[in-house]
Formats: sequence, structure tokens, C-alpha cells
Amino acid sequence: MYLIQYATEADGPGLAKVNVQSFQGRRLLEEVFPEASLTRVQEYKIIVGMKHLANPNMHVLKIHDPVSGDLATYSRWQFPASFGPSLVTLSEEAAFLAKDPIPHAPQPMNVGLASAFKKLLEEARKRYTTENDIILDLLATLPEYQGRGFGSAILKWGTEKADASQSRIFLEGTPEGVPVYQKYGWKVVEEVVLDFAQFGGEGHESFFLMMRDPVSQ
Repeated sequence: MYLIQYATEADGPGLAKVNVQSFQGRRLLEEVFPEASLTRVQEYKIIVGMKHLANPNMHVLKIHDPVSGDLATYSRWQFPASFGPSLVTLSEEAAFLAKDPIPHAPQPMNVGLASAFKKLLEEARKRYTTENDIILDLLATLPEYQGRGFGSAILKWGTEKADASQSRIFLEGTPEGVPVYQKYGWKVVEEVVLDFAQFGGEGHESFFLMMRDPVSQ
């Protein structure tokens, strides 16, 4: 069993690395930041990560590989307020950056596409979730550690909490992630498509909205 821990401000670089490098096969970041290097995008994601750590309803989890010590898996779970807050303390600088990461974004930035993606997720959550549902906001594992059970350990952590409280869990998954989530009880409720061409880009990406009903104890 892997050790699941709450992430802290010091984990910012590791979380950003997992976030960016786990989805390199997807085009969204490349389309939003067309001229930015991988390093520059990761620097920005460190600041975005502070925003998530500052959110008391967002429980940010990590797993380090027990051999290399690398931060291998990063996950964000948005719980109803009834679960209690995530108690993460940020420095004054991190708390300031968390208020508005956008000014620190790489330029040029395709603001229209970024806004459309944000709107797509917001509208999806409004259609399918209530204030009593859990949202799996992110689950990512570095490519070199995929297939070793890190993600499964995080999913087991979350589904056990959901079943104990008889809560549903909603997520937006990539096509590659759908079979994994189905294995743990999620079902596809809708496919949504983000068309990059509408915002001056190329191609499109699909996201699958999925819901897991609790299992009776």
C-alpha cells in the first residue's frame, strides 16, 4: 500500500511537474500557451497549484514513489463543506499568488480557449452535481510511474470515503482514463467536445463526464 499524504506548499514544483507531464499527449496546454516551453508552463502551474491548496474544500493529495522518492501521483478532491476543511497553511507570498494566478501566465495566451474550457467544466458540473457530491477534480501520475497502482490507491482512498458517507463522485475524464474509472464504478453520463478551431487553434479534444454512485455499506 502506498502512502497517501496531503500536499503542502513545498510540493508545488512536484505537483506542477506531474500535472503538466502527465498530459503531454493532450493538446490543450499547447493550444492555450502556444509558445511556452514545458518549463515555463510548469512554473505557472506552481502558482495555479497554490490556488487549489488555498481552497478549504479542495483536498490535494500526493504519493511519492517509495524507491526514488519522486512525487509520482497528484490528485485533487473537492468535498462538500460537511467533510471538514483541508488544513493547509500557505506562506504570505503563496496566499497572495493564489488569489489570482492569471497575471503570471505565459504569454501569448489563448484567453478565449482557456475561458471556453473553464466554462465547459463549470456548466458540466452545474448539470450533474449538487452541493452534496464529491468532485474528483484531477488525478495524474507521471508517465514513468503509470501502471504501478499509484492512481488506484488514490481512487480507493476517495471511493471509500464516498461510500462511507453515501456520496456520489463526479469527474471529467480523458478517453484514456475512462476504462480505469469504469473499473472503480464510474459510468459515462456525457461526452463533451472542446473545438480548438473556434479559437484559432487546430483540432479538438473530448472529455467524458462520469458519475459514480455510492456502494451500500
